[in-house]
Amino acid sequence: MILPKKLTDTSQINFIYTSSPTSASQMKAFLKFVEKKKKEFPNFKIFEVERNDLDPRYLVASENERLKRLRQAIKSADWLSPIYGGTGCGDIVRYLTKEDLSWLRRQRPIINGASDTTFLLNYLYFKLKLLTFHFSNAYGFLFHNAFDFFTEIISGKIESFAYERKAYRWLNPNAGPKKKIEGIAIGGNLSTFRDLLDVCDIRQRTWGDYILFIEDIEVDIEDLHRIIISLDQKGIFMNVKAVVIGVMNEGAFTHQWSRLNVIFGKQVKLDHIFEYLVSGVIEERDEKNDPLYILQVNNFGHGIFKDQMIIPIGAKTIIHPDGKIEFVGPFVE
Repeated sequence: MILPKKLTDTSQINFIYTSSPTSASQMKAFLKFVEKKKKEFPNFKIFEVERNDLDPRYLVASENERLKRLRQAIKSADWLSPIYGGTGCGDIVRYLTKEDLSWLRRQRPIINGASDTTFLLNYLYFKLKLLTFHFSNAYGFLFHNAFDFFTEIISGKIESFAYERKAYRWLNPNAGPKKKIEGIAIGGNLSTFRDLLDVCDIRQRTWGDYILFIEDIEVDIEDLHRIIISLDQKGIFMNVKAVVIGVMNEGAFTHQWSRLNVIFGKQVKLDHIFEYLVSGVIEERDEKNDPLYILQVNNFGHGIFKDQMIIPIGAKTIIHPDGKIEFVGPFVE
């Protein structure tokens, strides 16, 4: 495990675009936020990109332009933070070279992000064993209540923290585990995580060390089916310690399921589609007395701004029988 350097008042904080652009009003609000925070952390730099009329509107700039700026930012960053999510992080991460990774290994920057940045966070953990943080892209700092808590974590003031909510529930037929589950946190946005494993051909000696965190509000039932099968084929669900499910597209799932009930004339209740899609694995692991435990939570994923779960990718993670999730540091050095 490589721990990032802790945040100090002299740390160089580099903001980059990995994926989508911000609107003029969003950038104005973001710059105002940066100016406010300069009192605490004065060394900010935004790595702007050159735009081209051919760039599609959902991308801030071309692959080459975004990759060039990322390489520039890596060399001086103590904290590297993508400004916005969207689509496109995988475009540039797939081109990182051994030299780029060597810079990151030497610099050991704090790296955070969510959504599309799931690609970068998990890539650097799998390739370098660099601990990264699944918590908001930089523009989201304007809204997230947990920003100050996050800066305390990356400043080394907090070495363990936990989340416990009444809404957490085990999806397993026979409820949760009788003893605590220990593993290493990985994951983030579900479809992006699948893309990372496929595009960069990420393989592990075993998935048995991990607790997989997943969320996604943009997939429908059939999308979810394809993604789950892809991960299952890699042996993930057969081996991980547990799965933690955050915010999903439950409204669309229910609507599609109701439609299918009408079409096929059967009134079958939808409980949790994820549990159904991995039911074969659940049965097989139950037979081996090695249950796949699945915990559903309500403070992880898109659209959560109040007390959003911060997940240190690569950190020791403990899930207690009552559903409490604990992350154990240190998280920075």
